[in-house]
Amino acid sequence: MSEKQKILLCGDVEGKFDTLFKRVESINKKSGPFDCLLCVGNFFGINNRQFISYKLGDKKVPIPTYILGANKEDHVKEYPADDSQFELCPNVYYLGKRGIYTDSKGVKIAYVSGIAETNSKKAWTYSEKDISDLCDVVYRNPSFRGVDILLTSQWPSNIISDETKNITLPVNVTSDFPSYLCMKLKPRYIISGLEGIYYERPPFRCPNLGDNDTTMELATRFIGLARVGNPDKLKWIYALSITPLDKIKVSELLQKTTDESFCPFNISELENKIFKVSRKNKQCAQYFYDMDAPIDIQNTKKHKKPRVEFDQSKCWFCLASPSVEKHLIICVGNSTYLALAKGGMVEEHFLICPIEHHQSSLTLQADVLDELKKFKNSIRKFYNRVGKLAIFFERNYKTSHMQLQAIPITKNANKELKEIFIEESDAQGFKLESLDSFNRLDQVIPPKIPYFTIELTDGTLLYTKLQGVHNFPINFAREVLASGPVLNMKNREDWKNCILEKSEEEKLVQRLRIEFQPYDFTDD
Repeated sequence: MSEKQKILLCGDVEGKFDTLFKRVESINKKSGPFDCLLCVGNFFGINNRQFISYKLGDKKVPIPTYILGANKEDHVKEYPADDSQFELCPNVYYLGKRGIYTDSKGVKIAYVSGIAETNSKKAWTYSEKDISDLCDVVYRNPSFRGVDILLTSQWPSNIISDETKNITLPVNVTSDFPSYLCMKLKPRYIISGLEGIYYERPPFRCPNLGDNDTTMELATRFIGLARVGNPDKLKWIYALSITPLDKIKVSELLQKTTDESFCPFNISELENKIFKVSRKNKQCAQYFYDMDAPIDIQNTKKHKKPRVEFDQSKCWFCLASPSVEKHLIICVGNSTYLALAKGGMVEEHFLICPIEHHQSSLTLQADVLDELKKFKNSIRKFYNRVGKLAIFFERNYKTSHMQLQAIPITKNANKELKEIFIEESDAQGFKLESLDSFNRLDQVIPPKIPYFTIELTDGTLLYTKLQGVHNFPINFAREVLASGPVLNMKNREDWKNCILEKSEEEKLVQRLRIEFQPYDFTDD
């Protein structure tokens, strides 16, 4: 599978949603599929009536679309009031005030929303503290090399090269804040809007800053995009094919190009302008490298509850945790392990878990996902030896460690299974949808959103987003599978009623280890 991510970028939409999504749909059919669309500048405009059809589902957004926040007070009302709400309509997601989003392929996208304003706390602005907090977080990672893409609505100051000084910015709302972020984060691409013109600068390299700077001197390319559907037909949409930074050889990243230009920024001048400090002042230097900065870089509000830190040592499923019940483990790979489910529905009810702590399958790196797929294939073969089929389901809701559960069912029990699950979900007040074959789960479920998925025997994946849901039945999958038309085991719905004595668990695991051995790829 290619490690390249195909991304579409667009400038200010300003309420022209039909023009945008018709164009995206056309490009996606002709040159896609694209993984996502990233929008900078003003997503909303004076008239946003077209967006109502997308909210109601009358019109479809063709690919997952990620947008920045408001740049004007008038647009604030179009965004969620609660920081935990990200979905504006199906397939359109608000990234947030500032942060780093890493997709399933490893592409790192840094972003900051709004207009730069010193010491401001307005909903449509960001301050010097926002950018220093963002830098603090990424520098906590000792192996941080840079980011793939930086999204800012404002153009960085001084970004226009000497060769193109004749360019006039119609709005001229450039800022030193994005320039500073560029120096610190070393993005391979900076994408900006608001100015209403298209401009692509020759690549340049920001120097290493010393101190705790672990980044490399990457080639940075700036792209300013025009407004959607502008009458001058200036370029407002841009296609990008990008391999994640962490998957490129260092020699390739450092290789010079013939069109490189000088770095337009000076870190000392920027720090003096933005923070009113000099890099010679060692006491102030710590301000830029606060290794105790909180990991939660989303905008925090007054009176917000302090973030609860997860104690990994108490996790039941982290392999290094003293709490893990190792007697239930059947075999261990490089990144994942297979275990007997505690209180399983049947004797061959398995769990596939990552060895290290991950919240859900959407946070897994490619190598972990690859090994998880190998375990799934082994389980299918294992069940098939007795003529049974595999069902896999994951509940990323009221759980801390990712678990993919596997249960065997008979071929007769497979009849109308999809319809049974969908009807039961409708009856319980939520909707299961089928994942299209050309989509990935991370393209329909945004970061930090709880969800439930079940993979049927034919590979069909049903999913539902559980954002704002407070009564999702924890045992939903077991309840459906335990019903009469499927396994007819009503007494096995709740795992707590199915727990065996430890000695019985040990005997069962010992037998399963022997029986599973012919299908165990970890022995290879």
